[in-house]
Amino acid sequence: MTQEEFRNARKTGIGGSDIAAILGLSPWRTAVDVWMDKTGRAPDTEPTEAMFWGTVLEDVIAKHYADTEQRKVQRIGEMMRHPKHAWMLANIDRAIVTPGSRARFDVGKLLGADGILECKTASAYKAGEWGAPEDDDAIPTHYAAQAMWYLAITGLDWCDVAVLIGGQKYLVKRVERDDDTIQGMIERAEEFWFKHVVGQVAPEPKTGDDAIKLFPRDSGRSIEANPKTLELLARAVELKQQIAALEVELEGDRKKGINGVIGELKAYMGDASAITIGNETLATWKAQTSQRLDTAAFKAAHPEIYAQFAKPSESRVFRIKQQ
Repeated sequence: MTQEEFRNARKTGIGGSDIAAILGLSPWRTAVDVWMDKTGRAPDTEPTEAMFWGTVLEDVIAKHYADTEQRKVQRIGEMMRHPKHAWMLANIDRAIVTPGSRARFDVGKLLGADGILECKTASAYKAGEWGAPEDDDAIPTHYAAQAMWYLAITGLDWCDVAVLIGGQKYLVKRVERDDDTIQGMIERAEEFWFKHVVGQVAPEPKTGDDAIKLFPRDSGRSIEANPKTLELLARAVELKQQIAALEVELEGDRKKGINGVIGELKAYMGDASAITIGNETLATWKAQTSQRLDTAAFKAAHPEIYAQFAKPSESRVFRIKQQ
């Protein structure tokens, strides 16, 4: 399956990378993101660096799992669908092959496999989410949801999630099949698919980013505050006041504030470019030259060309009225 075919196939149902977002468990995506993707409203994006290296290291992690567990693993070169719910999709990293068999997907069942292998990479800052090797239940909930989704579609009973943390710590955590959890996930996902994707009705926004994606422009109307919004506005004002107070504390004192401290460092440096200790650079103060277009001068000199290429920029700005 080509990359284009794979992207098109993903839009025909809900996959493992979608389910956590629909359930509100994903740290990266929301239900609105999934809806925009499935309905063709999402802009094309390039893979992030983390996504790129995760793909590159998938083979490495899979091979290490096979070597350490002494199990054969196998790619499944097709998008799998649930036998009763064709909108339920699975594209697993590897099948863990039953000794003496070859894994294959047939009539809603992954045959010739004992389990599923998912290969992950994680930042060292996320190590706490995975616990110690003996903590079987310590696994990020969004990955547990993905594993459970795949078990629902393949009919298998367990999924091993192998993770490489910080490029040097390797762990394996197992997710066991739970039919009650699977049933609840299917009900939530089915409602989302038919109400929002098939019905072309956007989900309710849960974050500011969601609101911007759904409503890039305002309508000009006003809405009445309710008790919840009044509470949020009061909290926002309180937080802004705390930030302002901290800024005064950090910058207000000319000698002790951040500006004063940096000023003393600059005075010490004079015309020097850096402060060092041994071979280690602690701080730099260097001249930087950049080229920028003087738009005011260009407009004055070439008003017709400026008008031809000028492009308005529009964004929604949120402000709290000061009391």
